[in-house]
Amino acid sequence: MGGGQIAADYPEMFQDVRVSPKHLRELGVDFEEHFHLKMVTGWGQSMEPTIKHRDPLIVDVHIREFVGDGIYLFSWDDHIYIKRLQVADEDHFEMISDNTRHKDRMIRRDMTFIQARVLLVWNAHLV
Repeated sequence: MGGGQIAADYPEMFQDVRVSPKHLRELGVDFEEHFHLKMVTGWGQSMEPTIKHRDPLIVDVHIREFVGDGIYLFSWDDHIYIKRLQVADEDHFEMISDNTRHKDRMIRRDMTFIQARVLLVWNAHLV
């Protein structure tokens, strides 16, 4: 999300969370093993309205390659991103921001290192 960043230490909203794998599956989250699931925090506005700044995300760290269109956590050009990826051609991904104020980019597939696939956005809405 955002323009990409170098991973830094920052306070996280969640430190210890246990979520029922059965409940996640009832929500439609598809994963092989629950121990492959991790939580990360989204940052920036480039994926709004899908992911807002500081939204917690459940990702599957077992997915380390492109497995189809979706939102991925990946490194490219020495920065970390959370963006939609689609295959553009045999050499490139299209890196897509959901926020129309951020431009999409073509990035080289051989220079893109997928770290996880985003499975669930844990949106917090004030009521």
